[in-house]
Amino acid sequence: MTNQYPIHDLIENRRKRLNMRRSELARLCGFKNVDKGIRRIDSVCRGDLNSQAAKMVIDALPTALNIDKAAVEIAIRETADIIADAKRRAAAKREAAWRASFIPHAYLIGTQTRPSQITIYGLTGGAERWLKIPLDLSQPPVTFVAQAVSVAKRTPLAPFHGTTTGFIVNYTPDSAVRFDLGGNPIEHFDRAYVPGQVELFLGGRKVPTKDFAKVLGIGS
Repeated sequence: MTNQYPIHDLIENRRKRLNMRRSELARLCGFKNVDKGIRRIDSVCRGDLNSQAAKMVIDALPTALNIDKAAVEIAIRETADIIADAKRRAAAKREAAWRASFIPHAYLIGTQTRPSQITIYGLTGGAERWLKIPLDLSQPPVTFVAQAVSVAKRTPLAPFHGTTTGFIVNYTPDSAVRFDLGGNPIEHFDRAYVPGQVELFLGGRKVPTKDFAKVLGIGS
């Protein structure tokens, strides 16, 4: 495995220098269940620095590996910096892709900000299916409000969100306006409105809701 984190290198290099088996390190870190301990240590090596199990491992490392606490703290800090930088770069990449693919659109707004029956809502398409108002982009932006008003008035109930109270038009990534049912502007936003997304995790792994819905036979 390449591009290991500093905490991984510290643990593995020191363990090998001491000719210590991974099972022994797990016991020295306070785990009676050796297999579980090895998994927790491996998780720290992969960048888990904040869970309760990770903190237990990190706190035990100076004594378990007979090294200075400062060395562990430096490795943790360097690992955290690498992870934070990777997250920033990933977020910037997502932002760039979102901006490149952006097209004007609108969303219905209801009396409830949190969807009812949230699991079914997410599995059956979420906001993109139930709240999104497609706009005829062959028409000029000045027509977007009238287009959305027409849909909103035909939809007295915003699915899973109660009575329809209005809508939001996303004109650009940096400009959105909330309107009432009459098409009167209520509030301006300096970033496009993005409804909350439903995320599904199985065994700690994120599973696309569309894929899971297909398995259940309830996908759109």
